[in-house]
Amino acid sequence: MSYRLATVLLPILAVAAAAQTPQTVTTRALEPAADDLARLNLVTAWRLYMPVVNRADGIVTVQPFDDQVYVQLESGRLIAIQAQEDPKTFRKAGDVLWTFRPAQVPGVIRPIGVGPTEVYVCHGQRLLILDRVDGKVKYSEEMVSTAQNAPAVDNFALYIPVSNRRIVAYSHEAKIPGYRPPKPAEYPDPITRVRLTPNAAVALSTIQNRSPSIALLETVYPPFFRSLETIDSSPSVGMLKTLRPPYREVDISRTPSVGLLPNLRDVYELSNKEAPTRIKYLWELMADGRLDDTPVLVFDPTDSDSERLISFTGRTVFTARREARGTNNIATEYVAEADVSAPLTTYGDYLYVPTADSNFISLSIRELREPSLAANTLARGKFTTGGPIRDKPLLTEDSIYVVGDRWGLIRLKHGSLDSMWNERLPDGRVRPRANPDVVKILSVSPNYAYGLDRRGRLLVIDAVRGSTLSSFDVSAFSVPVTNEMNDRVYLAANSGLLLCLHDRNRVRPELLRKPPAAKKVEPEFTPEPPKKGAEEKKAPEEKKAPEEKKAPEEKKAPNGKK
Repeated sequence: MSYRLATVLLPILAVAAAAQTPQTVTTRALEPAADDLARLNLVTAWRLYMPVVNRADGIVTVQPFDDQVYVQLESGRLIAIQAQEDPKTFRKAGDVLWTFRPAQVPGVIRPIGVGPTEVYVCHGQRLLILDRVDGKVKYSEEMVSTAQNAPAVDNFALYIPVSNRRIVAYSHEAKIPGYRPPKPAEYPDPITRVRLTPNAAVALSTIQNRSPSIALLETVYPPFFRSLETIDSSPSVGMLKTLRPPYREVDISRTPSVGLLPNLRDVYELSNKEAPTRIKYLWELMADGRLDDTPVLVFDPTDSDSERLISFTGRTVFTARREARGTNNIATEYVAEADVSAPLTTYGDYLYVPTADSNFISLSIRELREPSLAANTLARGKFTTGGPIRDKPLLTEDSIYVVGDRWGLIRLKHGSLDSMWNERLPDGRVRPRANPDVVKILSVSPNYAYGLDRRGRLLVIDAVRGSTLSSFDVSAFSVPVTNEMNDRVYLAANSGLLLCLHDRNRVRPELLRKPPAAKKVEPEFTPEPPKKGAEEKKAPEEKKAPEEKKAPEEKKAPNGKK
């Protein structure tokens, strides 16, 4: 009886064990076929595989800036890609401009900041400033704490939110005057200093001769020189910071020690041109709570004293001046009805603030700058979504795209925040109509908007009415990328594949927003008007030749006779 019972229960237990065994499913992203993209009215601009090391490595962030795209991997490697053709540099779309690989793998990968000539990377407490042309390290600085997000950059300084509830400012233009590190010991290269010609006997008593007698030397290892210390003066190759002569044991070396590298793959990426000069520390600002997002920099071209920094903590939105000495203070504060749930955005004089109570409001930046008006300022516009806004809204020249959690995508007007997608009810009323399928906005163009749904499908949405036109499964591309610069669509996968798609009718990228107005630079001095006595004398006018006198006309009689 027990044998029969065991025979019956054995298959049942085997099936239950198989059902409980976890199965690992590995997916690999593949480029969509041309016919599938044709249904979406899309074509592939370029494709590229990132140099991922293993399965633990993959794409973390993809950030478009101007005509370039910057990709960060889990290993800390940063790749700069030419996003569109540049006739000036003869670069094609999809070309890799440069690659930067840190000596050690950083912990948490933060977004980067990009300026006109430099790229700013935060690895923990270390700030790296790279050259935007070739990706080499120019400067590095140890911060007071770890960075929380990407730095905000203007033409003079960069502002970084750090984990100890502060915003620190460094100048990337002004350097510490007169700063020089201790001069390292430079040892001569024995190969280049060897001479085959016999030296004169008097040369033994010169200062250049460091070893007049072998018996007086402390060590027989090169370089030969007398020293009062008994420590061997020739360090091990494994401890050297560089293998390029002259050999140094200081931190300003251009290549790390070979003994510290996990592998010798692409060693040339580790070279840098870091300068001993340090960037200048400007000030720090203490906030009341945690700072997680990048500050917003605003400027009014009509007012020279309008440069402000805007950030938030909890439900408090505060402003501060960009220029200070040592310690900066909060200038004005505005308290919202609920906690701010997404990064702040600006357009002209409007500041857009999404809150956790499903409200999206617009404030006047001019009123926020005034201490007497900031606390009691009224919202210029307000729109209530069906759920809190988690992602940063996407702005264009004429509208703003907002995604509400568990509610969908809606298109609003600037300032008043009136809905541009509406529907008419049977009783004649008009109400906003959102697209409930969208959970992530990728990019927009004048005719279409591109987003993702909950199942990872790429949706093509009519930008005028808000209805879904077509869809395609791109769930293998698990790294969502929001393009805030132009109308290109980027799809990234953990395997390292990066695709750039665009509307087949738009070959050249179209910017979503016009470039910001340049700051007016007032002249340092006004040229004085020239004095009357210093005026140049006018050249005498040339005398005109006398005109020939015309012969007098003969008078005619009234009857016509002369």
